[in-house]
Amino acid sequence: MRLLKTALLASAACAIAAPGFAADLSRPVPYTKAPIAEPISAYNWSGFYLGANAGGKWSSFDQDFRSGTLLPLAISGDSNASWLAGGQLGFMWQTGQFVFGVEGDIDATHLHNSFTAPIGVVAPFVAGDTFAVKNDWQASARGRLGWAFDRTLLYVTGGGAWANVKTTATFVPVVGVNALTVLTNNRTLFGWTVGGGIDYGIAPGWSIGAEYRFTRFENGNNGTTFGSVGALPIAFDTHLDTNEVTARINYHFNYAGPVAARY
Repeated sequence: MRLLKTALLASAACAIAAPGFAADLSRPVPYTKAPIAEPISAYNWSGFYLGANAGGKWSSFDQDFRSGTLLPLAISGDSNASWLAGGQLGFMWQTGQFVFGVEGDIDATHLHNSFTAPIGVVAPFVAGDTFAVKNDWQASARGRLGWAFDRTLLYVTGGGAWANVKTTATFVPVVGVNALTVLTNNRTLFGWTVGGGIDYGIAPGWSIGAEYRFTRFENGNNGTTFGSVGALPIAFDTHLDTNEVTARINYHFNYAGPVAARY
């Protein structure tokens, strides 16, 4: 009898609890939204930058020396290979993967070449006359167009360029014509330059890179007055072609702020 009562009470308790348990099962489980990671910012190429460069340079000089309508003396040849080192300042603006910019730079260098007139040259030049040319600095102002892959930037560049060219000519004495004469001209030539390079962001605000450029300088074909040897006026034209490869490092001031990555 006692077992029967216990069974009846247990059955009644289950009947009372069952609706509540079923109600609990029918309630939706609350949804908790998983946190979404913040987008990672891509390397930003926009803004001002300041840096330094160093590398190697090689060139070819062409100079024509003349006196009036007499046959000119043409001098040409490759100069010595030289170092160059200096700095650059620029600004870039990035939109999408395109990067536009302007840059100015100035470098010290040490190109030089010399030539001695051989036997058989045409008057007023004589065997033993020597000619030397030297380049100590260069500068440029250029535009830049680049394509960025996050931290990697490929670009082309071009614009105007300036360089000093010092020319020295030593004319040996000729009886009845001239004593030993040394003429010197130091002037700044204007030209154009084109090239390209790669920059890579190594840390926030810093990048390293490499650049190649070809540059042509010339003072035109009208001739530069040089001086006189005895009573004979001397003029000359100068053409200078240079090739250079430099390693670069820049600090970027991040003028425009971070560029958000797209997903």
